[in-house]
Amino acid sequence: MVPHSSATPAPRLALIGGRLERDNDALFRALGERCPGTMLVLSMASGYPEEVGAELVEDFREHGIDAEHLPLYHENREQSAFDPALVARLRSAGGVFFSGGDQARIVATLVQGGVETPALAAIRAFNAAGGLVAGTSAGAAMQSRHMILGGTSLHAVSRGVDAGGDGLQLGSGLGFFRHGIVDQHFLQRGRIGRLAVAAQHCGEALAFGVDENTALFVDGDEALVLGETGVVVLDLRSARAEADGALRDIRMSYLDSGDRFDLALRRALPAPDKRRVRVTRASFRRPAPVRRHAFGAYAVHDLLLRLIEGDPAFYRRDDASAVDTAYANRVRVELERLPRRSRALRARRNGEIRYSGLDFRLHLSRIALATPVTLSETTTVLRPDPSPDARLVLLGSAPMGWGAAGSAQLREHLRAPVGVLATASGEPDAMARRYLDWLAQQGIPAELIDVSLSNIERAGRDRALLARIGSMGSLLFTGGDQRRLTETLLHCAEATPVLHAVVSAYEHGTPLLAVGAAAAALADRMIAGGDSEDALRDGSSGDAGAEGIVVERGIGLLGHGLVDQNFLERHRLGRLLVACVAQRVRYGFGLCEGSGMVLHGGERVLRAFGDRGLVVAQLDPARARLGRNDWSPDGITLRVLEPGQAFHLDTAAGDSGHPSAAGAALLERVIADLASDLAAVRPGPTPAHDAAALVDALRGGAVH
Repeated sequence: MVPHSSATPAPRLALIGGRLERDNDALFRALGERCPGTMLVLSMASGYPEEVGAELVEDFREHGIDAEHLPLYHENREQSAFDPALVARLRSAGGVFFSGGDQARIVATLVQGGVETPALAAIRAFNAAGGLVAGTSAGAAMQSRHMILGGTSLHAVSRGVDAGGDGLQLGSGLGFFRHGIVDQHFLQRGRIGRLAVAAQHCGEALAFGVDENTALFVDGDEALVLGETGVVVLDLRSARAEADGALRDIRMSYLDSGDRFDLALRRALPAPDKRRVRVTRASFRRPAPVRRHAFGAYAVHDLLLRLIEGDPAFYRRDDASAVDTAYANRVRVELERLPRRSRALRARRNGEIRYSGLDFRLHLSRIALATPVTLSETTTVLRPDPSPDARLVLLGSAPMGWGAAGSAQLREHLRAPVGVLATASGEPDAMARRYLDWLAQQGIPAELIDVSLSNIERAGRDRALLARIGSMGSLLFTGGDQRRLTETLLHCAEATPVLHAVVSAYEHGTPLLAVGAAAAALADRMIAGGDSEDALRDGSSGDAGAEGIVVERGIGLLGHGLVDQNFLERHRLGRLLVACVAQRVRYGFGLCEGSGMVLHGGERVLRAFGDRGLVVAQLDPARARLGRNDWSPDGITLRVLEPGQAFHLDTAAGDSGHPSAAGAALLERVIADLASDLAAVRPGPTPAHDAAALVDALRGGAVH
């Protein structure tokens, strides 16, 4: 139990950065310790308040926390926020928990006509008496006095605050957290630019960016970080806002789980097990060779970890950039490690290294461009030169659900022993067991290659493990999250020894098999988030916080185009086409469930196998346009590559002959799904008949 004096109660808060996972036992335990009575769940931020509220109540009860859902919604606010019975329940609560959704809905529910409602007055009263106010995502963002409503980091730095609705949008929060402005989903969505701009515009000295599945617990004037990753604290007391839009000399600290922050003294207090990072021969001595979009997922976090593990005698600064093509601005983010000021700390916990970086410097600048440019994002892995025996096998879904014919064809590409890497999975041990059991059922010897985000540094130093990678008959990457795979294999913005070992094995003839998200990640570029409706409504961006779909750099082993997985059941033709047009690539490959494609050695021919096949989108990037208000399907050709058929990448020629009835039906289905997505979106001023014309043109450009 967290101690607290009844004579001088300290307001208690919990600001959670979103994506609160059910298995985050430490975070739920901390919530329970700070809630002496019933936790009342408030879900007015959500458009589906009853469903979301019920799920949160179940989560709390699973962790031994008494919880109830209070029917105080945005939709019924004019009655419920004034209901004496609901207000009485709020006064007697042990804590309240605000769900995610839209933070503006929370404020509009509890403040009506510019006046605070009795429901909000009751929450303030019990919080002042030591009761817990907690919230995730939107429920965290609304707790500060100033509240970020929308906008990306790129647009915030490039365009400023509410530049005709194109920049950063701000509003008034509820002010439970009085020590600065708060942002959520912070590292995952690359929000450092928008938080810095918001804090400077609002005159806040401190700003707090809370990452996903992570919380900032506030007990009076002390804050504790707890969770999967950490919290970024920006101190703007000495920052300089320059005439050209630059923000310089922002003090930036990254606090890891277990670290604390003294809110009164504005000072970081690292966990007792943190020790200074010592310079070794393995320390980084040069800027990051992997160049990424500055506001991509964990891009700035990677640069900071690299500086923490760097030798400051040679390497004290690093940067990343992004381009706002509509405004012809290049935005640059620079991190700097200061001699005798910055502190680089780490601890080893259960085999995992946890970092803290205190008092680094952050600089944001904006440079006007004469002509818009596209910044290249690179990896350090050269295009592999595989032997003729090698093959790259990309699967649209997990093989455990494939039909008999597809499974038999897949087994032809598996050479024993199979090394299973569940690196993309959030639960790598459980995922690896599923694949090892399945391979055992197929009579194929296999073993686990234990490589994950939590152990990648140790794995890179394990010569025996690297040798095992090279000795496998084939290597199989399971599905999961493509970002987790890239963050692991390109750790701290550099290709790891594990990735080099994989590439070397492939070059020497070892087949590489990648499932689902891992298949998408092996290309030069990958679709990292969003669905077809997002793509058709809001387009594509490299900014992880943008609306629409997010396209980021991949591992880089497949240079022929973009790959999308689970293609048929999840209606992904729209997002694949939008991504291909935005990236100006020639090919998009939609891998259907139960199917895959294979490239042999250095051949420029791909072959389909499995139960259904794949959809190939061929584009002329100079002609095709799928912008928000500028749609032209010119230069887009669609075809189905059925199992056993080949496609020649140089000539764009497929096997001769008309598709089977099943192939024609599959192609018609994905086009019909696209029509359905377009009808649901009805974007901007684009008339519905234009959407129909687009679909008809794609049908006309289909190869039958």
